Amino acid sequence: MTTLTGYIARETDAAVAFCSLPLAGEYKPLWIPRKKILQIVERDDYSPTVQLKGERIRRFAVPVTLDVDSAWMDQVKA
Repeated sequence: MTTLTGYIARETDAAVAFCSLPLAGEYKPLWIPRKKILQIVERDDYSPTVQLKGERIRRFAVPVTLDVDSAWMDQVKA
């Protein structure tokens, strides 16, 4: 299990768009499949706005701590 602390900028039924600091300019998120997420804990922190790459709008990002499958994270980093 790998723990990530950051923000969810967008969600679909199958995945979440995870962002970490700094959130300057257009940001290319890490799309994490929901089936690879073991636990999502929303934090009571400030919700910054983020502009995802290729979009014209800024979105509020939800502060979270994610527990993600380590084997999957190792594949993504490689």
